[in-house]
Amino acid sequence: MYLTRSEEKALGGEYGEALESAYRVLLAMGRLSDAKRLIPIKWAHVSGVSYLTIGDYGLDFLQRISKIRGTKFKVFTTVNPCGMDIENWDRLEIPPEYAEKQLKIINAYQKLGIASSFTCVPFQSYPVPPKGTHVSWAESSAAIFANSILDIRTNRESAVSALASALTGKTVYSDLHIDKNRKSTFAVRVKLPKEKELKGSVDYGVLGYYSGKHAKGVIEFQGIKAARSLSESKALCAAIGTVGSSGMFKVGRSKGLETIDFTQKEYDETFDEISDSETGDAIVFGCPQMTIEELYELSKGLEGKHFKKKCIVFCSSKVYDLAKSRGYADDIEKAGATFVRDSCADFTPLISSLKVDSVVTDSAKGAHYMKRVHSVKVALKDTETILRENMI
Repeated sequence: MYLTRSEEKALGGEYGEALESAYRVLLAMGRLSDAKRLIPIKWAHVSGVSYLTIGDYGLDFLQRISKIRGTKFKVFTTVNPCGMDIENWDRLEIPPEYAEKQLKIINAYQKLGIASSFTCVPFQSYPVPPKGTHVSWAESSAAIFANSILDIRTNRESAVSALASALTGKTVYSDLHIDKNRKSTFAVRVKLPKEKELKGSVDYGVLGYYSGKHAKGVIEFQGIKAARSLSESKALCAAIGTVGSSGMFKVGRSKGLETIDFTQKEYDETFDEISDSETGDAIVFGCPQMTIEELYELSKGLEGKHFKKKCIVFCSSKVYDLAKSRGYADDIEKAGATFVRDSCADFTPLISSLKVDSVVTDSAKGAHYMKRVHSVKVALKDTETILRENMI
């Protein structure tokens, strides 16, 4: 792989340990993907933020590089949700020993120069760059959304590779950064009865979950129109990324592709795989984190009623502040819901601390991870149904 003189110096350690390590990561990736060179990026999005996922090893590593003099992220860098609401963790039964280590992780990232909000939907909190812009995003749902909806370019990066990109301002020129690799390679043909046409985040989540498990490469959905709402698009991207390796999808009618059908049979079987409970002892919204549009719709659907059971709403602090200014957050909190900012339903001790056997959610991704990480049963239902069944 070709390296510029400056990149060679960094790889040789002339610019410090952190950059040397970062370039070694990129060089290894380049060799694996047979890349010819590195390219500059405008934005890095780093995962590996929750203490529940990176543990003591990740904490020690971040603290070590953040203490190296002059080590800063070279480009605009956002990070994934952390494992708790930073300001209100003590009110939410987060163990103090967990909180202490989580705050150390946050402090290390802040020293390196991250943006202020912890989010898995970075396109909601910050200005989206022009189409065709090269970025390096590690969150799978966000990477798929970037390629498929925003038409900006990223591979599905790992926590380590996105961190290397943040430190260097570079990524490997391979895979979905290259035009020819962004063409459809596998088709999912949607063949549902007219009365069962896909509608809402649950339906698109089920389609994404099935497609992620069975499709490969750049997925082309046939027989449907593009998702009509941000919520549907977000649910589709999140579910694909949860169980599959694809980094991009399209909607089209290409010929000659390897094809599988998504009929009512596949829908029902996939739904039953995701949802293993009829009801939930608590309600969880926001996986990926809720957008301002989703908070508006949720507040509008409350109709002055009150939740009958615990309801947790996950969103970024930036989105919460905007929802607060517009009155949506007040309406939702008056109904008895608790906002958890800058955190995630999947990788936080909070779900376990609810001490419930089951939860109800509108997220296929959330259902997948909450079952596996927190050992709870999950009822998958659309937001309208959740509100109708769980409010007084």
